[in-house]
Amino acid sequence: MTRGRHDSMDKKWILLFAVLFLAGIVVTSGCVSQQSTPQTTTTPSGTQAQVSGTGTTFPTIKQPTPVTIPVTGIFVKVSYIGGFNGTYGINGVMQKVRNSGDRLYTIDSTTGNVTATFSKEDRSSHALTVEVWKDGKLLTSAVNSTAFGTVSVTYRV
Repeated sequence: MTRGRHDSMDKKWILLFAVLFLAGIVVTSGCVSQQSTPQTTTTPSGTQAQVSGTGTTFPTIKQPTPVTIPVTGIFVKVSYIGGFNGTYGINGVMQKVRNSGDRLYTIDSTTGNVTATFSKEDRSSHALTVEVWKDGKLLTSAVNSTAFGTVSVTYRV
């Protein structure tokens, strides 16, 4: 009876050594190694960036160029990271536009009701901002961050 217990213990030790031996082979063969962190290649904005060693290319986001507001004149400024479309004008004479980024649209007349209505062309939660400026001063603005959101402003100059 005691012989059966020793055989069972011997089998457990042999199994333990076999598992440790196999684990040692795996570790020393390099099958279990730490992967290095991929290096990112910096590229100019608006182009493609590739993560080294992965073969995967990701688009980089082009940062909008800030718009400088002139010190004289009337302007409608539209800011949105994605695509937008809409109309702007004065006294009912409207211009239709489609664009993206920060854009400045000139109002030719000097008096009347300036109106601007713009809509986002996507579902993002980024802010679409529309502003009316005169002689370097902000007169009014509106913001919408909802999906496909619309912004309207009207101001008498």
